[in-house]
Amino acid sequence: MARYVPIVRWLPGYDRADLRFDAIAGLVSWGVMVPVAMAYAGLAGMPPDTGLVTAFAALTAYAVFGTSRHLKVTTSSSVAIMSASVVLAIAAGNAAYYVQLSAALALIVGIILIVAGAARLGFLSQFLAASVVTGFVIGLAFTITVGQLPALLGVPGTSGTIVQELMAIVESLDELNPYTAALGIGSMVGIFVLKRIAPRIPGALVALIVGIALSTILDLPEEGVAVVGDVVTGVPIPGLPSIPIGDIVFLVAGAFGIVFLALAESIGAARSFAVRHGYEIDPDQELIALGAANAGAGLFGGFSVDASFSQSATGEAAGNRTQVSSLIAAGLILATAIVLAPIFANLPLSVLAAIVIASVLGLVNIAELRRYLAWKRTDFLLAMTALGGVVFTTALMGMAIAVALSLLAILYQASRPYIAVLGRIPGDPPAFADADRHTSAEPVQGFLLVRPNVPLTFVNADVAKDQIMTLIRARPSAPEAVVLDIGATADLDVATTDMLDALHKELQASGIELRLAQVRGSVRDRMRRTGLMGVIGEDHCYLSDEAAVATPLPSPQPGAPQVEIGEM
Repeated sequence: MARYVPIVRWLPGYDRADLRFDAIAGLVSWGVMVPVAMAYAGLAGMPPDTGLVTAFAALTAYAVFGTSRHLKVTTSSSVAIMSASVVLAIAAGNAAYYVQLSAALALIVGIILIVAGAARLGFLSQFLAASVVTGFVIGLAFTITVGQLPALLGVPGTSGTIVQELMAIVESLDELNPYTAALGIGSMVGIFVLKRIAPRIPGALVALIVGIALSTILDLPEEGVAVVGDVVTGVPIPGLPSIPIGDIVFLVAGAFGIVFLALAESIGAARSFAVRHGYEIDPDQELIALGAANAGAGLFGGFSVDASFSQSATGEAAGNRTQVSSLIAAGLILATAIVLAPIFANLPLSVLAAIVIASVLGLVNIAELRRYLAWKRTDFLLAMTALGGVVFTTALMGMAIAVALSLLAILYQASRPYIAVLGRIPGDPPAFADADRHTSAEPVQGFLLVRPNVPLTFVNADVAKDQIMTLIRARPSAPEAVVLDIGATADLDVATTDMLDALHKELQASGIELRLAQVRGSVRDRMRRTGLMGVIGEDHCYLSDEAAVATPLPSPQPGAPQVEIGEM
């Protein structure tokens, strides 16, 4: 049980000395999460009170099932807007059904993640390139900001592309509500100023309190300032949403986009905190925990969730030691939903918009884009393409583009192996290195030693063979033997097996011997099962490059045919 429910393992041994730190971190997290959760509920198209319920359910579930001591799984701007993009397509303007669909989507996301974790698919988190995720998140931040401007300024909102939305906002500026705009812009500026001069004070909570106070004292709703209105008190009884099977199929398709984003953001954040604090996480269990958080949110009528790096970092800065801090924050959020919910009725929507914009602008990492541009322009282009995909299409389509780009980048790199020509560096024992990079690496008489920099697979096997033959043809005279170092290859697929068989026969026809070096045990086993070992020979497979060149070359047979490589 402890394998799948980690809290059973660590809570009985909880160090009471950590309670003071966790309590403070939980209190600070509560102060940050309450306004942010209500604001992100708006991004998801949900009533503000569902943000509190969602945060409570997600924090509690992750604390029970998660392996990170610092991660806070709660409402997320990126996942909230992706949830809205999926649900809007089928809600048909029915507000009550919209809530049901959002809850069902969260439940489906949770089930997919739990199944993925049980199947040990945590490694899939590595298939979204960091540069693509960076571009996607920046694109989302820009999209969210533009979408919140009407509420911030008190002008009519519109739907359409980013350009159309911006043009509509500019054209509507003559309808701007000065009270709304002053309150919204003032709140946003206040949040940024507090973050600069007093980072320990939760600016979003201060903006929320001041906004409610001003709205109530000055009776701002009478001046045309839009407010939250009636807020449902309490927590709904958990239950399954009632959704037709046709809509469920549509939700499943959209859920995978959220799953991929959650995979990349959550496990990446969990690893970051684990490295900083010197402990290990279990990626597969993290999927189960993230799935439980989403399923919990769905059962309580909430919306999809993700790990929040910024809110996790806030807890870390406040002294977070364990997930007890999340349980404390969840308890305080529950109390807020039950007792304090009516207070939020006079909360101006412009303040919520300011909180959203201030939060998402913190996700815009221009320094990271500069790093990509300076270090590797391919990563910069991937990031900018993902960014453009979100801005000029939709969040869901942007995620599809991001996933496709990541897979294409992986396949492209794998399909273009670099074949290093190795030389021997004298020593005891001698080393073998890329002769183009090490001037002390000397060629071995009679041999051509080559090493692919990636594992050989169906993606690159034929390309690698062509490159090897090109290297042979480029030499003034053909080598007596080619040593192929396949240490990077842990197994052989059918295409690679066929390639090695063809390479052996092609070289043999030219009087050149093929030797394999750094051959792993798993590769030898595969060669025996496929019959390739009988073709190449056990005595032509070596554990090291040195062993491959130390074995004497056979003496030329009188009258043996010599075929020019260029004629083949």
